[in-house]
Amino acid sequence: MKKNLTVHVNGIDFYCEMGGSGPAIVLVPDGCNDCGPFEKLMEYLSDEYTVITFDMRGGSRSSDPYPEAVTPSRLADDVAGIIQKLNLGPVAAAYGCSSGGQTVLALGKRHPELCNCILPHEAALQADTPLPGAGFIFFDNIETFRTLMQGCKVQPDELWGVGNKAGIETVTPEMHNRMEKNHEFWLQYYRGKVDMDRYMVEDFEKMPPVEFTVGTWTPSWLVVANLETAKRGDCPVTWLHCAHHPELTCPEDLAAHIKAAAKKYAGQSIGI
Repeated sequence: MKKNLTVHVNGIDFYCEMGGSGPAIVLVPDGCNDCGPFEKLMEYLSDEYTVITFDMRGGSRSSDPYPEAVTPSRLADDVAGIIQKLNLGPVAAAYGCSSGGQTVLALGKRHPELCNCILPHEAALQADTPLPGAGFIFFDNIETFRTLMQGCKVQPDELWGVGNKAGIETVTPEMHNRMEKNHEFWLQYYRGKVDMDRYMVEDFEKMPPVEFTVGTWTPSWLVVANLETAKRGDCPVTWLHCAHHPELTCPEDLAAHIKAAAKKYAGQSIGI
């Protein structure tokens, strides 16, 4: 059974959700700063694993009283603090999408002893796009649709990021309202800060095993950035039939991938 809890780390009272039993898996949200979209994925994982997820700093349920620029290092330290406070480390796998992908990569770099493997899906790697600024231009273009779609049941970032009706319909009105509020915080404190770190050969040499996933429906600039980063680390890449948010588009397939990686790398965190 899933339970809600508050974990105080780095000056933030983090809203967390935890369920299941067995080795731990941590799920790190993207820039929506809300763990609600992981609900179905948690169900698929919790038959074999203890699953912990949370709202990132600045989310409506993990409010930041003294906000400042949010970097992957800051977020990685938040995740590390939550893992340590709950005595879950080393976790069997750390999964994150977009900003969450940057976070788990930074977690592997800064706290390799806390995770057996790192599983980024389409990490926000703006510094590795095929043309400079490609991702920022894309998001600026997406923002122009926001006013045109006011009053619609779907928002532009859900349309490109989820990509199918079934996935979008799993976003409840309560989740949608929270994420809309969180979007302003993302624009001010995340964008251009959380997405600029790069990961080089020497970083991957010190990290636990890393496996990337990318979606067949995702814009090319984001896929290329992840493929280039994976190539530097000689990391496996798995393609999924999904958009940017497989936790909504294909949660059962994503759960199977996470479980397989967790079993493959059991006990392989640094120092074990």
